[in-house]
Amino acid sequence: MLESADVEALFRPTAEAVGLPARAYTCEEFAHEEYRELFARTWMCAGYAHEIPDIGDVIPRTVAGAPLLFTRTKSGDIRCFHNICTHRGTKLVSEEAKQQQALRCRYHGWTFDLEGNLRVTPHWGGHNQPNADDLDKSCLRLKQVRMAQWHEWLFVNLDGQAESFESYAAPFLAHVEEYDIDHAKWCRTMPYEIKGNWKIVVENYLETLHLNYVHTLLAEVAPFEEHEVLADKACLGTIIHVGLPDSWAPEQALPRWPGIGDNNRTAKNLALFPNFKFVIGPDHCCSMVEFPDGAGLSHQRWDFYFHGDGATADRYGPARDAIIDFYDKTNVEDFGAVEAVQQGHLSPAMAGARFNGVWEGGVHHFQKLVAQHMTAQR
Repeated sequence: MLESADVEALFRPTAEAVGLPARAYTCEEFAHEEYRELFARTWMCAGYAHEIPDIGDVIPRTVAGAPLLFTRTKSGDIRCFHNICTHRGTKLVSEEAKQQQALRCRYHGWTFDLEGNLRVTPHWGGHNQPNADDLDKSCLRLKQVRMAQWHEWLFVNLDGQAESFESYAAPFLAHVEEYDIDHAKWCRTMPYEIKGNWKIVVENYLETLHLNYVHTLLAEVAPFEEHEVLADKACLGTIIHVGLPDSWAPEQALPRWPGIGDNNRTAKNLALFPNFKFVIGPDHCCSMVEFPDGAGLSHQRWDFYFHGDGATADRYGPARDAIIDFYDKTNVEDFGAVEAVQQGHLSPAMAGARFNGVWEGGVHHFQKLVAQHMTAQR
């Protein structure tokens, strides 16, 4: 899908490089190849622990074309499986459910426990004969997906061959180890749909050169000179030393992460390749996950978390709303830019992006990661 000339041009020094070809953003065949060669071989964010808090909770999710399901087992563990019955491939779970004892296929009644074991096969040996000598149920359990849980977030590696999550995410984890994320409490989910390729959405997040033209308020509180670009293996992003909008009044101040002083106003805008973006500030964090849907559509989910009772106490309501509204306004401002870039990539004149060596090193690094996976240079 990528020619050798494309790769050579991309791997030049940042200021001289030429970005991925337009077809990488517009071609459906390329998008589906990404599902197999990129998403399936990395650690991608696919779920959230707070959605299945109790034993028997089940939730389906499709990520990069793969139907998955998460269960909370009787031991309290979370498991991830391919969401297909091992009899004839029927999608097993269609909607989230609570207090389930088992997972029953709607087609022929095969039933699995929450650990994925096949328990019931109605009439398999004949009328009212559930068993047959030639059926080895141990070989027909649900196909488990390799999963890692980091605090609230559930990451999956579909091909089962990636390095450990801890090793893969090490540079990312190093940037957040000072924060007490164990005590982060979920507050709100904000879903979005963007008419743009998932890579354009991520690339927009990774550079701040567009702030003065797209985000006037954000540019006021996060001036150019306060930005530091990150590009370290699978970890990308920017560290921003910001002021605070006037609307975030001191009397509304939220509880800060322990050990984060009152004068610390640093915001870390991080990303873990391929689809996990994570902003953490002195008193909150927000995860932003991209769920690609073909070449030209990205489903995006933002989840907001605050420390301790900052997530729930009424007295902090105005401060929470101010932060979430600020994020929402900023994200919506990006839609027009992202969609315009997507439309521009449909032009035969689009011959690959150029990169600014000061501001867009993260975008360049991201595109190189894409190319490495799409050409098996992992």
